[in-house]
Amino acid sequence: MRKRAHLVQEWLQASHGWLQVSRSWLQVGLDLLFPIQCAGCGDAGAVWCASCDQQLVRIRPPICRQCGLNLGRPGPCPSCQRQVPSLQVRSHARYTGRLASALIHLKYRPDERLAQHMAGWLAKLARRESWVATAVVPVPLAKSRMRRRGFNQARLLSEHLARSLNLPNLSGRLKRVEETRSQVGLIPSERWANVRKAFEAAPEAFAGQRVLLVDDLMTTGATLSACADALRRAGARRVWGLTVGRA
Repeated sequence: MRKRAHLVQEWLQASHGWLQVSRSWLQVGLDLLFPIQCAGCGDAGAVWCASCDQQLVRIRPPICRQCGLNLGRPGPCPSCQRQVPSLQVRSHARYTGRLASALIHLKYRPDERLAQHMAGWLAKLARRESWVATAVVPVPLAKSRMRRRGFNQARLLSEHLARSLNLPNLSGRLKRVEETRSQVGLIPSERWANVRKAFEAAPEAFAGQRVLLVDDLMTTGATLSACADALRRAGARRVWGLTVGRA
């Protein structure tokens, strides 16, 4: 049943014209036919249930000022002592348990409600840090991965975050220009080398901007840093990173 609901959702997202106008009403019908299930545990009733929320390992101070990793003391984390990300990053919770399940779900299924819920977490992080941004942009996928999946989960998050903060979403103006290897399984130094020159940004879009860079997960910060470097080359005044999970 869940697979059937997913197929119908994909059909709706690919439709144009009158379907766009009536999409909200059709969604009501889908909710009646296929009850919402929690992306963390599968229970019916909510896209993210209270039980899963209680099990989150939230990232709270004291944290590393640069990468946002939670520490037992103030100061830089061991990772940033070796390789400092070129932007400040804040993440909502540790990538473990039910959050990991939910992010894997979002990675392979364009779940608008889950993306909207998680974007709410990111909006709270930006407000907590008092980051005064002028634009939002997602970390882009490689073209080959985009063809296989048909969507970019970071773009879904950025779209909902931009609406929440009333900012323009400049998706598509930051591009991946090199088909890099997957970062999975690479040691930190290999991750940094793999993506160092993989991105380019449009100067006409980012000159003078203060940008919130969005991704679903931060591991070493290599990809976010490479994107931030590209945004600065395009003239961005400031770049901050926001992710749902932190490995």
